[in-house]
Amino acid sequence: MPPPEPEPLYLFTLLAVTICWLLPLWLYLRLPEVPCAIAGCRSELRSAMLAIARRTRPATRAIILSGSVDTCALLSAAALANEPFSHAITVLTGAESPDRNFSLAAAAERKALLHHVVETTPADLVKNYLPMCVRLLHTFDGMTIRNSLVIAAAMHKAAELGITDVVVGDGADELFGGYSFCWGDVDNPAQWSRKRDAMCAQWTFATSKLAAEYGLRSHSPYMEPSFVEWALARTGRVECIGVRPIQLTLGGEAIEHQTGMLVLREAFATLASWRRKDPIDVGSGISVIGVDGFWAEMISDDTFAKEAASAATRGFDITSKEHLAYFRAFECALGTGGAMLPSRRRS
Repeated sequence: MPPPEPEPLYLFTLLAVTICWLLPLWLYLRLPEVPCAIAGCRSELRSAMLAIARRTRPATRAIILSGSVDTCALLSAAALANEPFSHAITVLTGAESPDRNFSLAAAAERKALLHHVVETTPADLVKNYLPMCVRLLHTFDGMTIRNSLVIAAAMHKAAELGITDVVVGDGADELFGGYSFCWGDVDNPAQWSRKRDAMCAQWTFATSKLAAEYGLRSHSPYMEPSFVEWALARTGRVECIGVRPIQLTLGGEAIEHQTGMLVLREAFATLASWRRKDPIDVGSGISVIGVDGFWAEMISDDTFAKEAASAATRGFDITSKEHLAYFRAFECALGTGGAMLPSRRRS
């Protein structure tokens, strides 16, 4: 006589019990250790700040403070390391500069921090720093120059204050997917990590050259070898990229949006933790120079068309009036077509 069929209720109960036992194990094996990454980020950034503190002096060490996720995290990491900054420097080009409220509020939280705000205009930044930036960096690339004009002004101020060492946030966006072009590969985290690792293996920043021009040394905790090693080994796409409530303005409405740098945002609870990623040129307000209208009085439409056509015959693709202004400065500093360079750079 065949055995009786199991009761449906019994089978359901057995299945439920099995799921209850196996699901936590599956989650443990499959889900990244995000809380561990957050704790690790906090510890490693503190150690990186300590390493910089050991080779600098508190009285002559300053942070370039944009009020961004990465620079506000550095303020917190420095406090955690008991190595707070004496000075902070912010460059702003107008009342509506997105960095203004974030940087002022972040500095106000640190009672002993002397906050030096460089109030300037896009036109003055171009006038005062464009020739130097082109000469030092050997490029006329729009984004590079716009960002470098702001950094140069900050370094100039640091030198005037007698600062010897400046701390910056270079490397955070590259390590943790701060840029929107890093938010892809949703279904291929391994490929995301390969792309991130390759980018970080080749990263270069203008900061050190601009600092050296003013007799300063620049440091980024995010680029300390131990921190880079930890970040590449212990973080991947899931720890870095996701949808969170992001603010466009300080105290403004938070809107669910894809964003990067999750592990850094969550490791340090600052007033900028959920701020939108604004590049240097946007945050400072200098991005207006990327619009042709800014150059209208300096470069007419006719002049642009003629000079862009002439440059094209020599292999240079000039795409805007801003680009032409930088190209003019490039050739003025480095000769026709960059002839004074060991090898020509066309950008």
